Amino acid sequence: MKKYIVPSLVVALAIVLVFLWNSDIFLTPYQKFYAGDVRNFRGNLNEAAKVPVYPNESSIVNVLMGPDVYRISIAFFPNDNENSFYLADSFEITNKLSIIYRSYLGTNVTTYKDSDGSACLIFYPDKHVRCFKSVPINSTDELIPTSIEPVILLRGPSTANQTAVTVDNYLITAEGESFDETDRDYTDLDLAVDKLILVLMNI
Repeated sequence: MKKYIVPSLVVALAIVLVFLWNSDIFLTPYQKFYAGDVRNFRGNLNEAAKVPVYPNESSIVNVLMGPDVYRISIAFFPNDNENSFYLADSFEITNKLSIIYRSYLGTNVTTYKDSDGSACLIFYPDKHVRCFKSVPINSTDELIPTSIEPVILLRGPSTANQTAVTVDNYLITAEGESFDETDRDYTDLDLAVDKLILVLMNI
């Protein structure tokens, strides 16, 4: 009987360790276990979780996980002092949304560049397509968000007066009122973008 005790304990311990790993206990505040792997984020996820979403988190899901979505435009107001931050957060959105879509639409994926320069993914076997494009704008009047082509608008300190995520029909605005990285290595906009992503990863 005793000879079965040690193997059983080893198996039990392995199960416990796998559970703890998958439950984020061993991760840093900048990491989340999602879709079978550890995902690294730009901001502190404990702080990102505090960022408010208007009118509610379900509105983000309804826009970006809708069946009609084809192209997601990531818009921003060009500013020499802020462009590098917009570039970093645009990449973060594209990268993390690609991972999220893989978990829902399939991991068999090919990529291509659309005629307008969008980076696109085709998910097999159903051939769903999701494209991403960064769009510098001078005015929000240039934006025409739809269920097929929703827009994520990034706002930094030059145009933002709060740190929040706001959904208005098919326009999602992620804004951060400060790019100050004193005593931290992320910005308020990083937190807003991470909150947007966390909402989708938690559904």
